[in-house]
Amino acid sequence: MGFEIVDLDETWVAGLPVRSPKRALGRLNDPALDLAWSSVLKQDIGGPLASIYTDFAPGIGSYNTQIVGYQCSTLAQVARGHLIARVPRARYARFSAVGHFPDVMVRLWQQIDHAEEQREITRTFTADYECYPHAYKIDLYLSIEHAGPAA
Repeated sequence: MGFEIVDLDETWVAGLPVRSPKRALGRLNDPALDLAWSSVLKQDIGGPLASIYTDFAPGIGSYNTQIVGYQCSTLAQVARGHLIARVPRARYARFSAVGHFPDVMVRLWQQIDHAEEQREITRTFTADYECYPHAYKIDLYLSIEHAGPAA
């Protein structure tokens, strides 16, 4: 098992929204996403870099909204023009990968695809959350149905 089950407290992410279709592995380039990240990285932001995937619409081709930005705990931390999204308190599968972009993302999603194919997790698509402990590491939390005890 290349992931762990965790109970994540409610978390808030502020940043810029990008409405995106689900991208296939190996097709990570999204000009709208690149532009949003570039804009956020040029600003004085209020917390650690983070991203949330929400508003899933599987019936119309797996579209979702991704808020790219930073963790925040108060409105005072939110930059003008940024939206805020809530990561609900829930049970998540935490996947981690270390490396250089875009290879790190490919490896991360390969782990996720494997866990889904093996029926180790069942996603709820409530909200998925990414944080970046350092420049080369991504922790991705996928909302899942309650399964077994948390770590």
